[in-house]
Amino acid sequence: MVNLNGKKVLITGGCGFIGSNFIEYIVNNFTNMTLVNLDKEGVGSRQYIPTINTNTYEHIPCDIRLLNNMHLGNLKLPDMVYDYIFHFAAESHVDRSINSPTEFISNNVIGITALLEYMRLHQSHARLINISTDEVYGHLNLNDPPFTEESPIEPRSPYSASKASADLIANSYHATYKLDIITTRCCNNYGPWQHSEKFIPTVIRSLNEGKKIPVYGNGLNIREWIYVDDHNKSILELAQIGESGMVYNIGSGVEKTNLQLIQDILGTMGPDYNKSLDNYVEFVGDRQGHDFRYALHSYNYNRKFELMPYFMGLRETIQHYS
Repeated sequence: MVNLNGKKVLITGGCGFIGSNFIEYIVNNFTNMTLVNLDKEGVGSRQYIPTINTNTYEHIPCDIRLLNNMHLGNLKLPDMVYDYIFHFAAESHVDRSINSPTEFISNNVIGITALLEYMRLHQSHARLINISTDEVYGHLNLNDPPFTEESPIEPRSPYSASKASADLIANSYHATYKLDIITTRCCNNYGPWQHSEKFIPTVIRSLNEGKKIPVYGNGLNIREWIYVDDHNKSILELAQIGESGMVYNIGSGVEKTNLQLIQDILGTMGPDYNKSLDNYVEFVGDRQGHDFRYALHSYNYNRKFELMPYFMGLRETIQHYS
C-alpha cells in the first residue's frame, strides 16, 4: 500500500460515496498529508471533514470541467506540486444517465479532459489514479467467464460509455504526453454513505419504512459486490505498485442476483424479516438496455490484504442506514 505520510494529494469527487470514504480512510491511516478535495457538491454529496490535526485539508467547491478557469469564479488551487491525484469525480447512476445522457457525457468526458490538461500543464510529475468501472466492458451471459483487463470495451449505457471515453482519453494522455496514469475498474461498491438512489440503500430504506422493494424485471440480473473500504485499499495498493499506462480490475468474486442480495439483507436484518420474499418485493418495468451480469478477473492485480467478509460488510451497511 502506498505510504501517503507527508505527501501532497489532490482528490476529485471527494464528496461522493467512494471518494468521501477514501478521504475518511486515508486521514485515519496517514499523517502530515496536504490534502485538497475538489468537488462540485452534486447528487449524493457528503463532505467528510477530517479532525486529525497532523493533516492539512482543504475542500474547494469546484466543477472540474472549469478547473483551468477557476479564477473566473474567484477560486484558486493551492500553489503546490502534488504527488498523487485520485480522480473519483463522475456522474455515476445508470438510470439518471438514461434520462440525462448529455449531462453524463459532459461531466465525465469533459471533466477528465480538464483534469488531464491541468495535469499536463501544471502537475506533469504527479501520479494520476483514474477510478473507472467494470461497466465499460458491457455485460456477460450467465456462463461467460469474467471480464479481464484484455476484454474489449463495449459499454451499453450513456454512463458506461462516458466512463469508457474517459478511460481512452486518459490513456491517450499517457501515450502522447508520457503522464504517469493508471486506471482501475471496480465492481459494484456497497457500504456507508451511499446515495439513496442506489440499490442496497433502496432495499434497506424500503424495509425500514415497511414499503415494497422495487425490483427491475425478474430480479435475476447479477452484480459483483465489494465493500467500499476494500475498493479504497486496493486503490492505495495500486497507487504504489501499478505500472503507468496499465488497467487494473478490482473484483471480489461475490456475485449475487438482485433477489439473492435482497434475501441476504433480509437474513442479516434478523428474524423479524423471515417472511417469503414475495412479501417484500414489487417487480417493476425493466431498465432500458439493462445489463445482465458483471464479473471481473484481474491478471494484473493480486491484492495483499483480506477482503471484508460479505455478510460482515452487509451488517456494517445495514447498521449505518438503520
